[in-house]
Amino acid sequence: MANINKNIDIIKPISLILKKIKPSYLYIILLLPLLALIIELMSGGLGVDPMRKIERELGDTGLNLLIFTLALTPITKLTSFNLIRYKRVFGLMSFFYITLHFLTWLLLDMQLRWDEIIISLTKKPFIVFGMVSLVLLVPLAITSNNYSIRKLNNYWKRLHFLVYPAVIIGGLHYLLMAKTIQFDAVKTLIIILLLITLKFFKLKKIKWL
Repeated sequence: MANINKNIDIIKPISLILKKIKPSYLYIILLLPLLALIIELMSGGLGVDPMRKIERELGDTGLNLLIFTLALTPITKLTSFNLIRYKRVFGLMSFFYITLHFLTWLLLDMQLRWDEIIISLTKKPFIVFGMVSLVLLVPLAITSNNYSIRKLNNYWKRLHFLVYPAVIIGGLHYLLMAKTIQFDAVKTLIIILLLITLKFFKLKKIKWL
């Protein structure tokens, strides 16, 4: 019982801090990975192939933010932390980084060489998966505002179910990128599937959280 009370004493200040953090503040915070990447590029710290490094970092950041967007709902249900109000920010910023990832591939890697792009699409399925995931996220990003919620009403929730196939396909994109199976990619896909599975369970709040 003493341990539970101690945990509650720790959790209360965290909840108070979270209440003071406006969603708009997170846009600035979530730009820090991009700023760090720019600084690293300017200082020559991206290695022998900076373009590949940029492409990979942007993609990883975008996918991780999208996964965290999914995690906000179960975390809110299980704890006393109201994180749902940050969901839009994380969703939009994940779309931002994924779009930058795509544009880096299109403009810097492929340099708009359309014949090579078409060949890549036929020979590298992971690129197709990446594009499909991005396309599915486009209507979600466009409608992530109060006006769209009012206009679309119940259809808004149905439309935003697209996040589930989008993140699964994004996970497959990551998994298939390497010629051999990578542990991080497998782990990421498992986390995605677990988070989606949680949606089908009625989660009860953990008392000491």
